[in-house]
Amino acid sequence: MTRTWLRADVSINVTYEDRTRFGSPVTANPELAARRLYAPLAEHAEAHGHASLVAAAPGLLAEVVRGQAFRAVADAAADGGWYLHEDVRHPDPALARPRLLTLGREDLAVGEALVRLRLPDSHWAPVHALIADLSNGGLTEAAARELHPDMRTLLTGLREQSLLAAVPPGRRAPELEEADVTFCGHNTVLVQGRQARVVVDPWLPARRAIYPETYQPMQPADLGRLDAVLLTHSHPDHFDPASLLRLPPDTPVVVPVVERESILAADLALRLTELGFTTVVPLAWHTSWQVGDITVTALPFYGEQPTDAKRLHPEVTNVGNTYLVETPRSRSVLLADAGRDDRGDMRDVALEARARLGDPDLVFAGYRGWRMYPVQLLFSSIARYLPFVPPELWACRMQLMTDADGALDLAERWGARTVVPYADGGAPWHWNLGLGPRLDGHGEEIAGIDPFPECVARTARCRSSLLDGQVSSTGVEVCLLRPGDSLAQLRGRRRLVRVPGHSWPWQEGVPEPANVH
Repeated sequence: MTRTWLRADVSINVTYEDRTRFGSPVTANPELAARRLYAPLAEHAEAHGHASLVAAAPGLLAEVVRGQAFRAVADAAADGGWYLHEDVRHPDPALARPRLLTLGREDLAVGEALVRLRLPDSHWAPVHALIADLSNGGLTEAAARELHPDMRTLLTGLREQSLLAAVPPGRRAPELEEADVTFCGHNTVLVQGRQARVVVDPWLPARRAIYPETYQPMQPADLGRLDAVLLTHSHPDHFDPASLLRLPPDTPVVVPVVERESILAADLALRLTELGFTTVVPLAWHTSWQVGDITVTALPFYGEQPTDAKRLHPEVTNVGNTYLVETPRSRSVLLADAGRDDRGDMRDVALEARARLGDPDLVFAGYRGWRMYPVQLLFSSIARYLPFVPPELWACRMQLMTDADGALDLAERWGARTVVPYADGGAPWHWNLGLGPRLDGHGEEIAGIDPFPECVARTARCRSSLLDGQVSSTGVEVCLLRPGDSLAQLRGRRRLVRVPGHSWPWQEGVPEPANVH
């Protein structure tokens, strides 16, 4: 039976039409609006350099808050703060809808091998189903004849632009059958039991000729059948519509409970339904959900808020879940960008959860720290956070995510034998976008923002200083995984699994993964 697939080097892009005044959480418009609002700070940095900006920031921010442009988005409060307008805090979700779909081969010249469609709301579900078929099992000729006429037109366009192939975009390597976890890069982790597989925060970009031939991004077909998806929160490196469209629309997707969409948190249940997903599971903290032989428990997500202390509009938060994923052969904790904020501390979550649920085998923990002054938010991917920082914190350095010591603290309090540093890129398809440090021997660490994952191993060796001048290390092992690496036999003699096409190609300048036998 003849089948057709989407080429493995075809990228997908979903563009939302955003008609909100300040910006929707599913677009980058809030960052653009924030940078316009705080333009005097960018002008100062350009004229005098960023080094002088922190000291000048409180005065410059005060001028912005007194200005007419700021009064258009916020009303002054008696305590010297302000109230952001309702439509800024809670933009209407109906004013930001998925509208444009682009499929193309990025290695070709601009405009070549490209299909761009403007889709009405009713077409996302059938388009999603078609893309998922073309990305996994393939589309048969018989199934193609049964498509809606508009889908047949799309299929013809893909064929005419040479975006289809007669071979699948990937295949599951036999070596992965015994793997307990597979690290795909950044926050994407596959956890499998004997019956089921779940993937967390899937971000699976297309293959490209600019990457080494022997080291390419993993595709859904490489992972095999997926029984569920877990999303930690709605930031674009965790909620990636392009990757999600490659998965069958009946795949269950577990998401945080969002009572009301805000500028800091998309209603993922709504947004997934817009894309055509039919089974979305909002999972509240401290509750569990079962799929096959895998139990998923949602736990609190503290951290990655506008500040690590008091903030304006505390009811508007970056809503998220962290997860404990248990299979018959492993127990893994996945913490994404969580750390601590004015609501709680993930170290306390670890202690409580360990007492109630038991020790995990692995903790996947972020380690970036994101130590910065509020004004520096303006030049980051979360510029929208700055209007939520109160004046008394303008001159105070913050830590928005867990750092290397914090990652080890979390593993110790969980009682885990092993911690895996993650959540900061890890492969060229990440660092080429500016996400995470370059790890091929030519990159540089940026302490407090983008350190190498090896910093967690260094920190583990020097956890405390003793009176005799010696240092003490932690009892937690640090396992440095590269995107594409899998671990098997977590409860036995742990084994590293690397498969053809996804095997780390760089040796010099980047140490091999540690503590794997």
